[in-house]
Amino acid sequence: MPMDAHLLPQPPARSRASDGVAAHIQREIRRRQLQPGDRICAERDLQAATGVSRAGVRESLRMLEHEGLIRTKTGPGGGILVGEPAAAPLGRTVEAFRHLSGVSPEALLDAWFELAVTCTRLAAGRAQAHDIADLQQTADAYRALDFEQASFDRVARLNLGFIRRTAEAAYNPILSLFLEALIDLIYSAAAARPPSLRQRRELVGVHDGIVQALKTGDADAAVRRMTRHLRAVRALLEGGVGRVG
Repeated sequence: MPMDAHLLPQPPARSRASDGVAAHIQREIRRRQLQPGDRICAERDLQAATGVSRAGVRESLRMLEHEGLIRTKTGPGGGILVGEPAAAPLGRTVEAFRHLSGVSPEALLDAWFELAVTCTRLAAGRAQAHDIADLQQTADAYRALDFEQASFDRVARLNLGFIRRTAEAAYNPILSLFLEALIDLIYSAAAARPPSLRQRRELVGVHDGIVQALKTGDADAAVRRMTRHLRAVRALLEGGVGRVG
């Protein structure tokens, strides 16, 4: 049952000062071409550059860390570091938006479906040998499962992991980010309506067909097979996704 909107955890609202601190940090990342884990500056340097008080800078840093833009490290070599790109904050925003705006569960599934199909089409022309090998390894792991004993978590993570890895093989980080942001929501939906033993077994071989199409660069076949796969998964989720959150 959906959680009441007022009970959903919300990210703290940014103040004008935190916007200024965020803008400065983003300019530094672009200007110096910093990568995740690189040191941006010390807290005192940020105070001097922005004119924001120590308390204001610390509050801003907490907000930016919550958003995944930065992380802080204490001790030698510490300071403010570039954060690792993560889909979790985006996923929380999507879920909050869904509840607060009355977005239907079907709209969530539509977005997930279309993103996965688009990524599959791109992957057919972009997947490298190591991508194909990773996908085949996932397909082999799924086929080797003892479906009578395998946990829901193992079954779901292999299936969703296959879709995630296909998206990565599209080499479009924006599409991958949005698809990844929906994965936890889809997982929660699947947990609310786990597949039957027969349905689990029916997915054996589906992955192999997709891998083969990607290997030969046949975009139409890859999309056709992924579409069938996603429709089967979606049929399982239709009841469960309404209870996410």
